[in-house]
Amino acid sequence: MFALPELGRLAYESVMQRDLNTLLGIVFVSALLVIAINFLVDLLYARLDPRIAGEG
Repeated sequence: MFALPELGRLAYESVMQRDLNTLLGIVFVSALLVIAINFLVDLLYARLDPRIAGEG
């Protein structure tokens, strides 16, 4: 999250100013992005490896 310049700065400033709503929004959006990327990686991995696609 802190590798993105504007998002990292916004998160840092919201911590320093104790802006809980902005900080919660940043954490929530970051968590959604991590979940979505993990889901896409799982789908891609199952597509590329036929041993995984048949199990379940």
